[in-house]
Amino acid sequence: MKKINLIILAFSMVLILSCNKDYLNRFPESDPNSATYYTTADQLTLAINAAYNNLSYQQDGFPYQMQLEGTSDLVWQRPTTDAQTIGLGQHTSNTTMIRTIWTQSYIGIGRCNALLENMIKAKSVTTAAQYSRIEGEAKFLRAYYYGTLISLYGDVPLVVKSIPAEESYLARTPKAEVLNAIFSDLDSAAAKLPLSYTGTDIGRATKTSALAFKSRIALYNAKWDVAAAASKAVIDLGYHALYPNYRNLFMYVGENSRESILAFDYKLTIRTNAAPQNNQARNSSGFSGLIPTRALADSYECTDGLTIDKSTLYSTADPFKNRDPRMRQTLLGDGDTWFGAGGITFNMTFHPDSTTCSRYTPTFAKIPNLEVTNAFSTYSGFIMKKYLDPQDMAVPNQSELAFMLIRYAEVLLNYAEAKIELNQIDASVLNAINLVRARGYGVAATQTTLYPAIKTTNQTELRAIVRRERKIELAGEGLRVFDIRRWNIAEKVMNGILFGKAMNKAIYYSLPKPTLDENSSPGYTSFTSLLSVVGNFKIMDNPRVFKSHNLLWPIPQAELDVNKNPGFKQNPGY
Repeated sequence: MKKINLIILAFSMVLILSCNKDYLNRFPESDPNSATYYTTADQLTLAINAAYNNLSYQQDGFPYQMQLEGTSDLVWQRPTTDAQTIGLGQHTSNTTMIRTIWTQSYIGIGRCNALLENMIKAKSVTTAAQYSRIEGEAKFLRAYYYGTLISLYGDVPLVVKSIPAEESYLARTPKAEVLNAIFSDLDSAAAKLPLSYTGTDIGRATKTSALAFKSRIALYNAKWDVAAAASKAVIDLGYHALYPNYRNLFMYVGENSRESILAFDYKLTIRTNAAPQNNQARNSSGFSGLIPTRALADSYECTDGLTIDKSTLYSTADPFKNRDPRMRQTLLGDGDTWFGAGGITFNMTFHPDSTTCSRYTPTFAKIPNLEVTNAFSTYSGFIMKKYLDPQDMAVPNQSELAFMLIRYAEVLLNYAEAKIELNQIDASVLNAINLVRARGYGVAATQTTLYPAIKTTNQTELRAIVRRERKIELAGEGLRVFDIRRWNIAEKVMNGILFGKAMNKAIYYSLPKPTLDENSSPGYTSFTSLLSVVGNFKIMDNPRVFKSHNLLWPIPQAELDVNKNPGFKQNPGY
C-alpha cells in the first residue's frame, strides 16, 4: 500500500541530470530542455517520480538505511565494507558511503527544486488535485533529503532553488535554519497531500508521511513539543495501525499493511536487493553479512518484563527461552529451523561441538554445520531474521521485498518519547508504548495479563523503557545510529572490542549474566577474565574507536576540493 512504484520510476530516468564534480552543479541547471519541459501533467509526473529515486540507493547490495545499522552497536558488518570502516571509527572524508549519501541527497533536492520552480508552466493543463499533490510530494522529498543531511553532517548548504554553477559555492547553513526549512516544507506537504491513494498512485508520499517524518526529525533535534504534536496528528487521523504479526510485517505478506507509512519498492525487471543473500546463514548459501551483536540479543527482556540481569527466567543455555517474542521474530539462533537454497530446511546450531547439523528436507540427513566450521560464519551466534522471507531463498540476491522507511510503530514511540521528555505523562503515553509491546506478543494492548504492560508513570523509568523499546522494536531498520548519537551514549556503546559467540566449549552455556544500564546497554565486566583469554570468543571488531567528533560524519573531501567558499568548512576532528 505504501510502496514506491519503480515501474514508474524506470521511465523517470529520462530526467537524469547533469553530474559534475561539485554537488551544487548536480542540481538541474536546465533539465532536459527546461524551456519546453514541465509543460504537461505527464512531464510533472515523470519529474516527481525521478525525485523519489534517490530515497534508497544501495550500498553493497543493501538499502543504505539497512547498511547504516552496521555503523551502530546493534549490527556488525562482517565483510570489509564502508559500514565496517565507519563502525571501527576508521572512516575519512573520502569514504564512499559518506560521499554517496551526501551526493544522492543533493541530487534528490535538485530534482525537487527544479520541479517546484517550473511546474507552474503546466498548471493550466493539470487538475488542481494532481498539481497540489505533486507540489506536496516535492516538498516532502526535499524535506526528507535535508533531514538525512543534517542528521549525518550537521550544518549543510540550504538551497531551495536551482542556481547556476558560478553561484554554487555556498557556505554551510546553520542546522537550526535548515531544520526550520524542513518543518516549513513538511507543513506545506501535509496540507497538500492526500491520506491515501488508489490504483497506480499507491506508494506516493501521503499526509501521514509528512507528519510522521516531522515527528522523527523533531525528535532527533529535541523539539519535543513539535515531535509530540506531529506524532499525535498521525495517531488522531486513525488511518494507520500496527500489523498484528511482527515477524510477518517484514515479509511479503505484510509489506502492504497499514503500518507502513513510506516504503521503497523493488521490482525484478528494474531493481532488486541482495539483503537475503548477504544476511542469511552460511548453510543457506548466504554470506552472514550484517550480523546482530550480542549487545542486541542481550537487550530483549524476559517475559516477566525484566531485563536478563534481573529476571530469574533467563537461561544462559537457551537465551531465547522466556524472552520477548520479538527476539525470535528478529533473530535466528540456536534451535531455529531455517530455509536454504534448493528447498532445504535445516536446524540452526552454533555450539562449537556442532560440526554437523540436521537437514530436514528434501530428505533427512546430517550435513556440515557451516555456522561453526566456516571461517566467515556468523561471529555472534545470531543472524538477522528481519527482512528475510523464505520466498527469497531460491534467488537470494534478487529480493523484491519492500523496505519500510517510516512505519507506524516508530510514530507511537516518537510520541511516547516526546511526551516523556516534556514530562507530560498520561494514559496516552503508556498506551502508545503498550500497543507496540503487546503486538510483539500477538495480543491487544488491553490484554494486560498476557504481556508485561508498562504501568509506571515515573519519568526516569519511562525514559529507559522507551529507549529500550526503540532499540529492539526498530532493530535493523537504520535508526539506531541516530538514537545513540542524540542520547549521547555513542561513545559508551561503540568503543572497545566487539566480542561474538563463545568458542570455548566449556563456557558456551555457562556465561554469567551481563549487567544492563539505564539505556539497556549490556556490560560484560562480569566475565572480563573470560573475555581476556584468546580463543574463548570470536572477535568481531578489535577495537572499535568512537570519539566525540564522530557524532557527525565528515563533509566529503570531493566537495571541499571544489567549494572554496570560506564558510564551507570541514567538521571538527576530520
